[in-house]
Amino acid sequence: MPRRRATGEEMSGPDPVTRLQYEANVDDLDPRVWPRVIDRLLDAGADDAWVTPIVMKKGRPAFTLGALCAPDVAEAVRRVIFTETSTIGLREATVQKYALDRSTTTVEVGGHEVDVKLARLDDDVVNRSVEWDHVIAAADALGLSAKDVLASAIARSRGD
Repeated sequence: MPRRRATGEEMSGPDPVTRLQYEANVDDLDPRVWPRVIDRLLDAGADDAWVTPIVMKKGRPAFTLGALCAPDVAEAVRRVIFTETSTIGLREATVQKYALDRSTTTVEVGGHEVDVKLARLDDDVVNRSVEWDHVIAAADALGLSAKDVLASAIARSRGD
């Protein structure tokens, strides 16, 4: 059944998929561990993982770890959260995720290949995301700033 706006007009765009969102507040973990935690969550199959700074009771600085995943990898994601962090509990919520269709193209900046992810709504490219590691490599090789390589890659992905 098509989705409709309040006006009755049919909506276009991606269909939702069901995902599980996990969160855990952590106030006693060395922050240098977070990049490994995020890598392990993504390796376990999480769609996304993030850390948000927060302030807990009594003014204690802490972090909220978040992860989004498909139900079939939930056990692996929970295991990573419990084994790689100091949390002793987490929250789970079922959410709907909308994701645009994506493809990757490669552009050349100063003789260096840079991947650009293109996100489409219907048939229109609405977002471009440049692979940051490629930007840094090209900038270092060319003696340019990362912002200049980034701007060039985006312009080339538009056909400018």
